Amino acid sequence: MTSPLRAAGDGPPAPLPIRQTDLVLTLGRARLLPLWRRARNLIVLGVVTVGMVQNSPHNPALVAGLVIGGLGWALLALRVLSPKRHVVAVCVTVAASLWLTAVTGPGLAPVYLIAGLASGAAVLGLITIGVLTGVGLIALIVALASHGVETSAIALWCGVTIVVTLLVLLRRQRDAGAEQEQLLADEQARAATLAERARLAREIHDVLAHSLSALSVQLETAAALLERDRTADAALLIDRAGTLARDGLTETRRAVSALRGDPLPVPELVGELTAGYGRDLDVPATFTVDGEPRELDAETGLALFRAAQEALSNVRKHAPGSIVETRLRYDPGTVALRIRNHGPAGPPVFGLSSGYGLIGLRERAELAGGSVEVGPDDDGWLVDLRLPG
Repeated sequence: MTSPLRAAGDGPPAPLPIRQTDLVLTLGRARLLPLWRRARNLIVLGVVTVGMVQNSPHNPALVAGLVIGGLGWALLALRVLSPKRHVVAVCVTVAASLWLTAVTGPGLAPVYLIAGLASGAAVLGLITIGVLTGVGLIALIVALASHGVETSAIALWCGVTIVVTLLVLLRRQRDAGAEQEQLLADEQARAATLAERARLAREIHDVLAHSLSALSVQLETAAALLERDRTADAALLIDRAGTLARDGLTETRRAVSALRGDPLPVPELVGELTAGYGRDLDVPATFTVDGEPRELDAETGLALFRAAQEALSNVRKHAPGSIVETRLRYDPGTVALRIRNHGPAGPPVFGLSSGYGLIGLRERAELAGGSVEVGPDDDGWLVDLRLPG
């Protein structure tokens, strides 16, 4: 994943995969949809109620049924009840529908039953809604049959009830699946963010560990020399500190370039590191390239460069003056870096102890899909990194 980090003067940062405006719009739609469904149910309730009142405006039994059924329907539509009270509201709405059917005949009264069962299907468990639907349909059949309603009409009302309830169950399952997918996407985005933060932290830490630590040593030594009036020696160390500071800036720019996904010139960089070790310590340091060099992706190139940087830094620290052999090999589908130091200078190394270390080497190798082997080798130390590329 390419980081949005940019060096100064490189223009605006790259857009994130999910823009903030897109996220706001998505959340807004997610909130508006349930609100629209609730408003729709209340509108249907009002239309059905007005239609039934117009047929029998002076029937007290009808008014009582409409008040009770309408209250239950409204509570179900607003989704303000707990699951247990939701069951009670469904039962009240279904009972009011059966009462209205018995009082006024079929008409629009069964719509209350359909609305109650559909609202229950959106919230209640499958067994509960199955039982309520079965009991409600049986009671509806009895109520309609008592008014002499034809079998075809009874079957139509029962069919509509079953279809609407099933559609609500399907929509509920679809919404649950969509919510699960959204949670999974959020978790993946969170994991990707944490991985990117770890990558940035690792790069910043490595650059600071390799530049500022060496810089601080040079300046502290120079300060000690100045206290002893050894200004010439101190001037050499201060000049060296300036070189380290410039190298640190170069390394920072290189890290930013790698984080942006720009490929690194691995042979040139590893060759410079090896030559710098030999030049600074005045010892043999060879660098060879086997195979035809090719462009590698940023993650692979950075892992190779960091491995070379870490290995040579540890040679300087634990076995200064030993002979170094660096070999970069390009094989079909893989690239390998071997750095071996040997010779009488310094004690053998039993681990990488700088700011990056063996853990960082292995972490980079795993992230790039490769492996690393580090350990004693005859009279020295060997770092063998293999990566796909």
